[in-house]
Amino acid sequence: MSKDKLVLTARHKDVLKEIGNICAGNAATALSQLLGKKIAMNVPQVYFVPIQEVPEVVGGAEKLMVSIVLQVFGDAPGVILFLFPQTDARVLAGILTGKRTAEGVFTEMDQSAIKEAGTILSAAYLNALSSFTNLGLIPSTPGIVIDMAGALVDYILIEIAASSEHALLIDSEFIDEEKSVRGHFFLLPNPGSLEIILKAIGEYNSGY
Repeated sequence: MSKDKLVLTARHKDVLKEIGNICAGNAATALSQLLGKKIAMNVPQVYFVPIQEVPEVVGGAEKLMVSIVLQVFGDAPGVILFLFPQTDARVLAGILTGKRTAEGVFTEMDQSAIKEAGTILSAAYLNALSSFTNLGLIPSTPGIVIDMAGALVDYILIEIAASSEHALLIDSEFIDEEKSVRGHFFLLPNPGSLEIILKAIGEYNSGY
C-alpha cells in the first residue's frame, strides 16, 4: 500500500462514516451517563491521512496539543491518538469536572477526567469498529501527553515504535448546553492491520 496515497472505495468511505456516527452516538450516551447531563457529539468528517500530515491537519507542527494515547491490541494492532488544542482541552476538562480550569494549567483532576473521557471514547470507537468488522480490538490504559503536534507524532512513531503509514481521522465535536469542544480522533493501524480492517469492512458491506 502506498505511503503517500491511500485510495478508498465508496463502500469503505460509507462504512467508515457510519462507524464514526455510531461511535459518536455511543460516546455521547456514555459521557451523558457519566456526567448526569446531556452531551451531544457530531462527526463532521472521516478520512485517512498520511501519518506525517497529522500535525498539519490539526493546525501545524508547533501547535500545542493535549493528547490521549492508547495502544490497541488484538486482531488489528495499532495506536489511538486523541488530540485536543489546549484551549479546547481546558473547556473539556471544565465540562467533565464542573470546575473552571485556569489558562495553561492542567491539574491532576483535569488530567484524570480527560483520561477517563479517553477511555470512554476509545471503547466507543473500537466497539463500533469491531461490530462492523468482527475483529477483536482491545485498548490499553490511556496516557496523557501535552506537547506540540509535531513532537507528539514523533513520540508515537519512536517511543511507541508504531510503524503506521496512514491514520484514520474522525473529527469529533462535543457539545453540552453551553459549550462545544473540537477534537481529533486518530486510529493509527499497523501496516498489516490497515489491510485487515479495510478487507473486513469490504466483506461486511458486500452483502448490500
